[in-house]
Amino acid sequence: MAQLLAVLGILPAALLAPMSGSPAWAATVPDLYEAVQPLGTSHDAAFVEALKSVVVRVSGQRDAPERLGAALNSARQHVQRFGQTSEGLLQVRFDAISIDRLLTQAGLPIWGHERPAILVLLDIETDEAVRQRIAGVARERGLPLRWPLMDTPMTNDPVLLRQAAARYGANATLRGHVRGGLVHWTLLSAEGESDASGGWDEGVHLAADTFARVFAVSGSALDSVTVEVSGIAGLDAYAATLNYLEGMTLVRSVALEQVVGDTMRFRLLVRGGAATLRRAIALDDRLVPQGMPAPTPATSLAFRYRP
Repeated sequence: MAQLLAVLGILPAALLAPMSGSPAWAATVPDLYEAVQPLGTSHDAAFVEALKSVVVRVSGQRDAPERLGAALNSARQHVQRFGQTSEGLLQVRFDAISIDRLLTQAGLPIWGHERPAILVLLDIETDEAVRQRIAGVARERGLPLRWPLMDTPMTNDPVLLRQAAARYGANATLRGHVRGGLVHWTLLSAEGESDASGGWDEGVHLAADTFARVFAVSGSALDSVTVEVSGIAGLDAYAATLNYLEGMTLVRSVALEQVVGDTMRFRLLVRGGAATLRRAIALDDRLVPQGMPAPTPATSLAFRYRP
């Protein structure tokens, strides 16, 4: 590690870039700030509707358009680029910094790109139209879905559900039981279990609303959090850890403070504090939580690097 310390000050930025062929871990939603909208009779109205869909997805709040009020009328000034699809639809990408500022000024939270993947389990065989409808609502809310193979059993056993989620790289399971014309949905995740009943859309809304309460945070306040990561045996591990932390939406800055053996201590400025950062890291497999000797400061977290 002494050699690593000697190199850190002059390490070329190119060596810190993610290496091609590295495994994918957390579910990342890349198109949070993009929308496709029918043009209709008014281009201005189409931009407003596109902005409405984006602020719901980015904030995690279904009432975000109502809370923005008249600010929606300035939709065009937040556009980064736009065009028209071959089907004649308006395709818009909004500027992320501008949208985040708009939400923050309205007192709305921001939910980053790193989001829980949901394994959807239904107790009846459904047609493609139902799946497409559920998938469409998931795109509107910015939730990645996983669909199981037909041999995945429907169960209420939490252990079996967690095992099924792990097989499909999901962080939670969403079960739908069809009874009496309604779909009874149950969401099981690290945050616990919650239920809702309604149509095919309601399960996705249950998951999105639940996770938004956990991961969507204010963009106006930053907290300082110490993160210790052990198991960093060389430059590759250091580069992978630094890139991962810097790439998280919650994280605004990362500074290396100390190296002792194979353990590095980083100082992070984050939105939402240590608890939200811990939950966001738990969506991923590359940093494994480690216990810390008591008393543990509320602003300190400890992990072990997993190659």
